[in-house]
Formats: sequence, structure tokens, C-alpha cells
Amino acid sequence: MERQPGNPRVEPTDQFYLWIALRLARVWDESPWLRDLDDDVRRDVVLAVTGYYQDIVADGGLWRSFTRLHGERHGNPLPHFARAEEYVDYELNLDDVRYVMWWTIVGEQEVDALDPHDAGLEALATAFHMILDGEYEEAPVPEQFCIARRVDLDSPADAQAIYEYAYWLYWRSFLLRPSSQQVMEHAMPEAHEIIKRAGEADARPLLQDLNDRLMYTMPAGPIPLTIAQWLRLIIDDELPE
Repeated sequence: MERQPGNPRVEPTDQFYLWIALRLARVWDESPWLRDLDDDVRRDVVLAVTGYYQDIVADGGLWRSFTRLHGERHGNPLPHFARAEEYVDYELNLDDVRYVMWWTIVGEQEVDALDPHDAGLEALATAFHMILDGEYEEAPVPEQFCIARRVDLDSPADAQAIYEYAYWLYWRSFLLRPSSQQVMEHAMPEAHEIIKRAGEADARPLLQDLNDRLMYTMPAGPIPLTIAQWLRLIIDDELPE
């Protein structure tokens, strides 16, 4: 639930996507592929793929914006993969699933390197894609992924909703989280110093301020953009210069 926009609110569709995540996890448990990864990494991969799926079903805008920007800059929607003949923009695609898995694994820094074209990764992505594709036409729309369509970046009335969306996008979303966790790792000495200086209870607002400062200043994502650029891209369809 921490990976859902709007958490801790519980939405009617959450049970369906939890069921999807559990099915993906079970398939991985029963497969011979990438079994050397830690359980925490495998959990994060499953949750990232589920988050990608929710964004695609809802057309929430995050994946659409990323692949559109990458296409504008590099001529194909994804890093490392040429556009497959059967690739459909902004719909469920096997190469999308494979890329999300690779990006999450590499972001966890549990392995020195993983070839995006690794045979085990491709086989597991194919198994995941079969599950997702089998439910795609009937999958319920997770409305919490549609926040970007309901806010105006220039409206003071939407300021709180925009902040909550930005916080989820930077620290929790399937696309930015792998790199934002590395931002946090680099900031851990400062966080420990804050706790040491202020004490654990009094440090909480100071740590929140640290989180916000990192979010507003440090780029994140497969295409490194500031959170302001990501928001303009997703909400206003404004390509960064």
C-alpha cells in the first residue's frame, strides 16, 4: 500500500492488484529464473511491475510521459530495446515489463550489472506479461493513478494534492523509486547526523525537511529530471528543454 498514490486511503481496486502481485510472486517462486536475488529485491520488482500495470490500465501518465520523452530524444520508447514490431505506444508491452524489471533490479544495487537482454530476465518477463495480458481487458481502473489529470499546477487550491502526488512520484512510484533510493543512500550520513543532534523524536520534522529538499533538488528517473520537470511533463505535457 505504500506504493499506491493516496496511501493510506484504501481503494476498491486495491484487492485486485494485490491479487495480481501475488500471482506474479508465485510464478517467480515456481520458476528457475533470477533466483539468486534477495527476497526484498524480488518483492520490489513484483510491486514495480504491478505499479506499471496500474499506470497503464489507468493511463495515469507516468509511463506515457517517460516513453514519449525517450522517443523524442532517442527515437525509440525504451532504453536498451529497439521498438519491437508488435510494440503499441502507451499500452501493455512485453518490453515494457522487461525494462521495468531490469531498472528495478539495477536500482537496488544488489548486482554489479545485469544485461537488459539476459535470457532469464526475458523468460520471467514473458511469464509476467502473460498474466498481465490475460487480465488486461477486464482489469479495473485504479483511480488513484489518475491524480495528474485532476490537478492544475498553477492552482493554489491544488497545492496539497500536487505535493502528495509529487512525494509519491519521487519516493514511491515504480519508475522514479529505484533512483530516488540511491539519492537517499547518499544522504544517509546527513540523516544520521540530524538524528544524533536532535534525538529520534525531534528529528522527524527535520528528516521530512531533508526528504523534501532532496525531492525538489535532486533529479531522478531513467531520464534524470527534477520533480518539477516530471510534474510539468506528466500534468502539462510540457517536454523539458
